[in-house]
Amino acid sequence: MSHTMIEWVYIGAVVSILVWIGADSWIVEKNIDEIPEDAETIKVIAQQWFWTFEHEDGTKEVGELHLKAGKAYRFEVTSKDVIHAFNVPFYTAMIDAVPGRINKVWFVPDETGEFLIQCREYCGLLHYQMRAKLIVEA
Repeated sequence: MSHTMIEWVYIGAVVSILVWIGADSWIVEKNIDEIPEDAETIKVIAQQWFWTFEHEDGTKEVGELHLKAGKAYRFEVTSKDVIHAFNVPFYTAMIDAVPGRINKVWFVPDETGEFLIQCREYCGLLHYQMRAKLIVEA
């Protein structure tokens, strides 16, 4: 086999791998963006230095969010003042909270218990205290 032939084999292999990775990434991104139709919408409002949650029925919670296990939830996240980041580490959910903009993220809590909600974007002096409690009930 000539040296040029070997180079073309390597180039073909690299291109094939990149196409495969790109296609797989596109499928994952498509699945993440497709929010289930039956998902309940929760409005999440960030404000220095606490979280407010508003359910579809108008119920509001401050510093605590109650959800049901096994149900899909769509979070519409915004901020009243500066940029924050809504983060639920246990469910690997995170999205920026930007004033004047609504960003969306969704997940299905599948375990009951208490979990941390935190701000992952430095938002000022008391950023380290900007936490809330996620309570997932059966």
